Amino acid sequence: MSGTILVTGCDERHDDLAADLLESLADGRDFAVGFVRMGRAPPPEAVAAACDHLVQLDRADPALTAEQGFQFALMGVKARLPDLFPGFDTYVWMDADTWVQNPAGVRQIVRAASMADVAAAPESDPNYYRVLSPNDYTRDVYATIYGEAEARRWERFPMVNGGVVAARAGSPLWAAWKGALEEARDLQAGRDRRFYSDQIPLHRLIASGAISLYPLRAVNNWIVLQAPPLIDFNSRRLRAPTLPWEEINILHLVGWSKTGEYPLPDGRAVSFRYRRIRALLAEGPP
Repeated sequence: MSGTILVTGCDERHDDLAADLLESLADGRDFAVGFVRMGRAPPPEAVAAACDHLVQLDRADPALTAEQGFQFALMGVKARLPDLFPGFDTYVWMDADTWVQNPAGVRQIVRAASMADVAAAPESDPNYYRVLSPNDYTRDVYATIYGEAEARRWERFPMVNGGVVAARAGSPLWAAWKGALEEARDLQAGRDRRFYSDQIPLHRLIASGAISLYPLRAVNNWIVLQAPPLIDFNSRRLRAPTLPWEEINILHLVGWSKTGEYPLPDGRAVSFRYRRIRALLAEGPP
């Protein structure tokens, strides 16, 4: 085995996000990059060229809608990384709507993966205090998959975000996660209402103690939707918006924050997309 591979993936709808993530990884990386292409359309040339390893998968259910969940979860892609990209010591998954400001975050995640079955960030941080946890969406997904009793059983454990996760090749995570995803599919077979999520089964494994978690700091999976970062024009960095204004290593553009525009004090507005932030910081303060 050799080293670390960081894997992301998407279908053609999110190529621009994936391109941002891959561009943010370009400087000084010491790990391989893998890409999972969902669907028959080939990835853009720039995306393919930025990756060392490419796997293309046809959709298991081409008719799957956003209201029914995620194709990657239905197919168990995240839980199959050692099968799809064999030969590495450590596997890091990053959703295509993440990007890296400081590669120190990736190094920290890799180290954390050596100290538990899985490394991932709980959606719990002082800066997220205005956001209900669990939110209604999360609780609804839990109840849809497992029923009300199971939702109540686990809902008080902080949600663990599945957008940035890492584990060793030999971790029990992979078999446990595969099994949990198969169980979630079987439980919903034949139902009119179903939802395919890889995060909720992962959370249930962690909350129940079936696998161990090394909790990542929020700066290594910063959920922009829950707390927009502070833009520090002096250092040209994005930081946590409260003392001690830590530098954010990895940003995660969940939901509305993928396209949302945030107002600046000088009247401008900006999204936290990688290329927009790079351009803004290059312009400097007003």
